[in-house]
Amino acid sequence: MKRLSLLLCALLAFACGDKETPNNTPVADPVLTITSESNLWFESEGGEGEITYTIENLQKGVSLTAESNDEWITNITVGDSITYTIEENATYDERRGTIVIKYGTQTKQVSIKQRTRFDLTYTAITTSGSLYYGGSGVYCYTIVLSINGLNSDGYLQPNSEYYYFDLYSSTPATGNMATIPNGTYRQTNRNTFRDGDIDPAYTNLTITGDSDYDEIPFSEAEVVVTDNHINAVVTFKDGECHLITYSGSLEIPRYDNYQGGDTGSGLSTLLSDHTFNIEDGVFVGAWVGDLLGNGYDTCQVYMYEYLDYETGEEYGDQFQIDLQLPRGTTDICGTYTEGTTAGHFIPGSAEDVGGQYMQQNSWYMTAGYIDFAPLVSGSVTVEKDDADVYTFTIDTVDDKGNAIKGVFKGSGQFIEW
Repeated sequence: MKRLSLLLCALLAFACGDKETPNNTPVADPVLTITSESNLWFESEGGEGEITYTIENLQKGVSLTAESNDEWITNITVGDSITYTIEENATYDERRGTIVIKYGTQTKQVSIKQRTRFDLTYTAITTSGSLYYGGSGVYCYTIVLSINGLNSDGYLQPNSEYYYFDLYSSTPATGNMATIPNGTYRQTNRNTFRDGDIDPAYTNLTITGDSDYDEIPFSEAEVVVTDNHINAVVTFKDGECHLITYSGSLEIPRYDNYQGGDTGSGLSTLLSDHTFNIEDGVFVGAWVGDLLGNGYDTCQVYMYEYLDYETGEEYGDQFQIDLQLPRGTTDICGTYTEGTTAGHFIPGSAEDVGGQYMQQNSWYMTAGYIDFAPLVSGSVTVEKDDADVYTFTIDTVDDKGNAIKGVFKGSGQFIEW
């Protein structure tokens, strides 16, 4: 009996010890190892991906699984390797997701990251310089998105970027300020504009330097406006793509239609008087003949604080002043007041062309048309010295009662149009 009890104890001890295979080898836990990278980046276009792995100590009846809760990670297939598909990223943000891989109690995660389709993301903080003006059934909301905004004189800041968009909407302004309407706007090549259009002629990226600027047009542009938010996607001719975002007030200054609209507030963007003193400007005097058909010659004088004749670069204050002279006269020196006959300058006006303003006659403006104002009254005196340097003494008033006055001195040339 004693020998039998010892045998039973030995059998019990064996039964309570480590599990062994038939050849008395202990069964080890499985080991799942990811042999490819565990952080993977994809471009915005998406594509196919592969994850490689090894499993040590395979267990009977246990299968490898792989899955993801991210909808843009699809077609996950498990075989000798794990393959999957990344869909195109058409969103405004980078995407981050995971693929979870399991074998028995072993769990591994592979991080999947996908870039946006944008070469640059620009976060604007101001719509300074934006404005609204009415038309016939369609209305233009011109917006200028930037970080630096304008300086105290209403000019573009040096060494800055400005994204310009001319948006057309069937929604008119209803108060003293215009609110950019919600919707999706796309650049078009039509000559007349409809609801949801973007006019490419005044839509661009303007980059300023220390004393000049460059306008870069877009081959494509889309602007999505929602409550207090703007997302703009622009593509340049070389394929570069930018995302411009803005969050904040969508109220912009209102311009009323000069013809048939509420003109009580006037067309001027100026909020106060403007004075200037330009010492080294340039001008072009264009002889356009009997512009008004009333028997007088008109010289349209285009004046620039800075103008590069070769590149067309310009900045600072600008003027167009239409001077009326007797037929055959080529000397513009003299004093002019507002009017339409000889010895007068033609007051500034605007023509509505398909819902878009066409400035006519005598105006003050800044490069890029951030500010402009029709000159409706006052005087302009023109003098010339022996070196053919002209001095224009301007003492005028715009249609909102703001004084626009100062001295413009510079050289120029006269041409026949």
